[in-house]
Amino acid sequence: LFAIANSMQTTGNLLADLGIGLGLSSIGGRVWQDRDRFGSLLNTALGLRRRFAVLSLAVTVPVAGWMLWCNGASVALLFGLCLCIAAGVIPLLGSSVFTVSLQLHAEYRKMQKLALGNALLRVALISGLALIRINSLLAATVGAVGNWVQYIFARRWALPLANPAAPTNADDRSELLRLSAKSLPNAIFFCFQGQVTLLILTLVGNTTGIADVVAIGRIAVLFTVFSTVFASMLAPRFARCQDLDRLPRLYALLVGGTVAVLAPVVLLAWRFPAPLLWLLGAKYASLGNECAWVIAAGCVAQICGVMWSLNCSRAWLFVQPIAFIPTILITQVLCVVMLDLRQFHEVLVFNLIATTVPTWIYFVDALIGMRRSRRGR
Repeated sequence: LFAIANSMQTTGNLLADLGIGLGLSSIGGRVWQDRDRFGSLLNTALGLRRRFAVLSLAVTVPVAGWMLWCNGASVALLFGLCLCIAAGVIPLLGSSVFTVSLQLHAEYRKMQKLALGNALLRVALISGLALIRINSLLAATVGAVGNWVQYIFARRWALPLANPAAPTNADDRSELLRLSAKSLPNAIFFCFQGQVTLLILTLVGNTTGIADVVAIGRIAVLFTVFSTVFASMLAPRFARCQDLDRLPRLYALLVGGTVAVLAPVVLLAWRFPAPLLWLLGAKYASLGNECAWVIAAGCVAQICGVMWSLNCSRAWLFVQPIAFIPTILITQVLCVVMLDLRQFHEVLVFNLIATTVPTWIYFVDALIGMRRSRRGR
């Protein structure tokens, strides 16, 4: 139940964004040095995110309620977890915008303090509850509290970097809405795609499978150090790069470095899964084969995330709006025909294949973007 609530909170935040973060990084990379101009951009983005959040919660909360009900949640617990989902999404609307401001201004020390402090707070709360009493609702509440703390400090540190009283900008609004409309179909589909494994396991009534796949996926927390460094330091530098001749080399370096970092993790999960499963406890010691598939899918997702972030930072969205959904759907239909999704192992294979397919789309978008950048020079 906690896995479902946590996953749907992430989905709610993604739906509330709908390309706003993409446009914020793209436009902000050009105006971040002008405090008034940057303040207008932030206020415009915040206004749009609040409106999108209403639609997001109207979709994610009912879906979460249905999944929780199908997996045995009582009425009281169902409403409590849905409330936690909404309470956790609301602060993320602002903190994600303010975090982009800190990234573009290279405020790495403050971002480190924020991440470390928030992590320590969550550890302290979870540890205290574990000694007394803990369940899915209390664990979800800890997540919501952490999101609010993150919002408060991100806002406090980001406001001096921009004029909070700056009026919204009509041109920024138009550009953000244009990018939002361009990414809308894929964003919605991506949110569904991110939950497809949980949906399949819910439909076949495999509650234990949900717990297992999410538990193994927690090993992906090991990637957090890399993904945080990339999102905080490397991606903003790529967005600010004005030397068009450096872009291909920089892109290849960032993507190639990601593959080099994650490849040994997949090899370790395939050849020696026991140490990784030991982190989860004795109940998961028998999931050696499943561990390799889940870790491989997590690593591929990280690589796709890097490519997508780099493309978005330059607004390189050409093939993706057209080809992403058809490619995934065709792949999934073929997998449904060829795999027995009633089997837990087959569901994991399905997940890995669906995760791998979009890499060629991101690669083609990057090639087109680099060529157009040189022509427009």
